Amino acid sequence: MRLHHLSYCVLPISMAAVTFPVVAKADDAAAPRTVNTTMSANDDNSAQTTSYRDQWLQGHFQLGAVGTVDTSPYRGADNADFGGLPWLAFDSERLHVGIDGIRAKIVQGNWGSVSILGNVRMKPFDDDDSRYLRGLHERDWAFETGVAYDRQFGPGEAHIEFLHDVSGEHEGKQADATYKVPFQSGRFHYEVGGGVMWRDSDLNNYYVEVRPNEARADRAAYSADSAFLPHLDASVAYQLTAQMMVRANASATFLPDEYTDSSIIEDDVIYGVGLGLVYQF
Repeated sequence: MRLHHLSYCVLPISMAAVTFPVVAKADDAAAPRTVNTTMSANDDNSAQTTSYRDQWLQGHFQLGAVGTVDTSPYRGADNADFGGLPWLAFDSERLHVGIDGIRAKIVQGNWGSVSILGNVRMKPFDDDDSRYLRGLHERDWAFETGVAYDRQFGPGEAHIEFLHDVSGEHEGKQADATYKVPFQSGRFHYEVGGGVMWRDSDLNNYYVEVRPNEARADRAAYSADSAFLPHLDASVAYQLTAQMMVRANASATFLPDEYTDSSIIEDDVIYGVGLGLVYQF
């Protein structure tokens, strides 16, 4: 049971965002490329084209496994939900493609960068997770697209993104503004930060709605409005070898009244931890 879409799931997106921070090969691949100004005009255009192509296609594959534990806010459900999955991804300077989604950096400059996103949102619960959830209309996975803006600001990076459902599963929208500060000590790479998510009523009801025809004596009908959800995030990665890294994450998402007023919600904070091992080649 997860209240985050898969690109915000505790471990995968963080691994995509800060993968192998101290590997020289990864840094070399992402370094800006220069064009020899003594070339002819035709050669210069060719070099620029090649450089731009490499920004998309010259990168690294990642293979590994991740595991997550998230507390469940749902009434009567198990206190924790355990999950695990293999990790497979490709990363270049402008492109990330993985089981957590797609991120393509279409514009970048001194002012920051703009990316287009494609993400999978995992369904929040199963019918048999709790007796209070039985009989509710079925939720399924959703596919969302959107746009993101990133910029270095002070010691960290500001990230703003907007997502909206294109699969017709919940037809909702989400915006998220976060700020994270990285720092490094030897082979350890740390990142701490937080932010605020906004979700519209359609997306909130995907998680907490009880339709009138689903109401019972122990489960009142409920429909949510839009709401803000603050969150805190931290991670630590350790470079085992030049190509292998282990990473741990922790997060806390604070649920507003629009969630806790629902008759199927009993907790007001969701905690999550994750652990993963990834090999890059």
